[in-house]
Amino acid sequence: MGISIAYSGKLRDPALVPELVGDLATKAESAGWLNKTMKELVAEKRVTCSGLEGITLYPHRECEPLHFHFDEEGTFINHYYHALLSNTEMADMMRQALAESAALTRNLARSSQSAPGGGGPRITVPALPEAPGVEFFKQGSRYNWTKTQFAGPKVHVAVCAILRYVKERYAPDLEVKDDSGYFASGDYEKLEAELAYVERLASITTDAIQAAASSGKGPMTLDAFVNRINEELAEAKNKLH
Repeated sequence: MGISIAYSGKLRDPALVPELVGDLATKAESAGWLNKTMKELVAEKRVTCSGLEGITLYPHRECEPLHFHFDEEGTFINHYYHALLSNTEMADMMRQALAESAALTRNLARSSQSAPGGGGPRITVPALPEAPGVEFFKQGSRYNWTKTQFAGPKVHVAVCAILRYVKERYAPDLEVKDDSGYFASGDYEKLEAELAYVERLASITTDAIQAAASSGKGPMTLDAFVNRINEELAEAKNKLH
């Protein structure tokens, strides 16, 4: 839960990587942001796969890193998923974890669908497929994202500014999807409202989970626990306004 910005695409010319790295390093230093080149990331074992170039920016301690990592064709790469394509042991562990998560999600979905109706927010989850294969990791390696929710609107705006700069100067086909809509609209007041709403929703959901957990006199089944959470959320609906 939270406001994130996702981006994917390709540089107009792979030969631009060194220029982009130097350019963004200078901008990050001017803004007081920590930054690390791919060489540094590999040396620190933050990146475990080979064949990539680029830089990572760290806009704020409460904001996820902003990765500009590229393969030899200049495609923006998610290094974590890219590593899974060659590390079969880690990929198998990920598949097992996702399979277990999918099974739990399906149970939650059935519980949510059978729960009595009510107003306000609800715990809802989509149906998920079984554990993904190699194609899932290939697709995932083409998408990067950063969550800005906890860093505030000014950091979100700054991250959008960097992505817009990269799009205009280096990657005209870069696709950016901003959960808040700010990247496209530039509406700062709407951004503030979106961040505040999600923060309040997260707080209400946390309170509902804690209340549900403490309301039972003994162990509850998963279905009963989810139903109790949704009852708490229904009672709290007016707190979102």
